[in-house]
Amino acid sequence: MKTTTTPLGKAEQLSDNLIKVTTVLKKATDIKLVQRHVEEIEEHFGIDHYYLSDPRSLISTTLEVRQYLANQKEIKAIAVLVKNGTTAMLANMFVSFSRPLYPTKVFKDETKAIAWLVSQGANAPKE
Repeated sequence: MKTTTTPLGKAEQLSDNLIKVTTVLKKATDIKLVQRHVEEIEEHFGIDHYYLSDPRSLISTTLEVRQYLANQKEIKAIAVLVKNGTTAMLANMFVSFSRPLYPTKVFKDETKAIAWLVSQGANAPKE
């Protein structure tokens, strides 16, 4: 499976239509950097994928960045991993206020997140 490194982190292909993106930066406040991150993932993997997003190292972002990410038309669904109940509550607030164009759900458990993505139409990861 393919992998790539972007300005914000690492993206790895888990199946032919499922990509895991792990953010390694503490802040995602530069919209141009985030746009480049999205463009590089699309160039490397194509569009119309399901995403497992792991932003657990991220501590700061902006409204502009959140709105940009919520308006991505090339995403089929996204599962967002969080550290604990507090970050789950904040992430769920983001989802309810931002109203992403794609199905979005927050998880503390990666296995459950992947199972949900598969229920949305993603192909299961290849072992």
